[in-house]
Amino acid sequence: MFLSLMQNEWTKAYYRNKFLIFGIVMLFLVAAGAGISYFFSNYDFGEPVTPTTSLEFAVNSLNNLSMIVLIFTTIVLISSVTSEYKSGTMKQLLIRPISRTSILLSKWVTTFLISVLFLLILAVISFLVGSVLFENEASFADSIATLGLWILYNIPTIFFYLVFGLCIAVATRNSALSISSVIVLYFIGTTITLFLLRFDWVKYLITANLTLQEYSSNEYLNFGGEPIMGSMSLGFSLGVIAVYSIILLVIAHLVFKKKDVLS
Repeated sequence: MFLSLMQNEWTKAYYRNKFLIFGIVMLFLVAAGAGISYFFSNYDFGEPVTPTTSLEFAVNSLNNLSMIVLIFTTIVLISSVTSEYKSGTMKQLLIRPISRTSILLSKWVTTFLISVLFLLILAVISFLVGSVLFENEASFADSIATLGLWILYNIPTIFFYLVFGLCIAVATRNSALSISSVIVLYFIGTTITLFLLRFDWVKYLITANLTLQEYSSNEYLNFGGEPIMGSMSLGFSLGVIAVYSIILLVIAHLVFKKKDVLS
């Protein structure tokens, strides 16, 4: 039954949110980024220029475009909740012998898998484009390993943002507010952390634990970054993300279970 719910959510997301248009936009942005990188790698500015490598381009594409993937999948998730309230299709789901927990989780799990799929596709396209235009400094195996690590480091972050968006959507039934909340948290999270850096307890804030690439020893992923506090570790940040995510999921579940969705 749960798999049927997920299949239903995938079908609705596919037709409602225009996956093809999103894919075309992403291809355009990758191509535009490749053109700009190629220009600056080959144009003579009168100073030595460090050529862009294929792996470097692929990682930069993921860093720059993953935000768009997050925003799009957040819209997919939130619209799957709020649109069904507005259209009344939530009533049709509830008259079936399905628990509200299954309904809510099917929406979240489907969207989470969509986001991971999009990241995989983006990584493959970026690497292929980079391999055509730029020098392949790293071996194929090292390139695949680095891109795979990038995805693994960023999956927990996307996991949290989707949980956060789901919780706001269930509580407010307002698409604009829910999407805006995710975008605002994404952009001001680092600023909040830096502003409160003088306090020891800042390491327990979710915003201080969402950049997991800083724990990597891979030069393509780390960019010289380091945890905001020496006592923090990858396991610590994953634990913080898990705690916040579980709390938000429980809140979303309780609100969705008790709220009168038939109104």
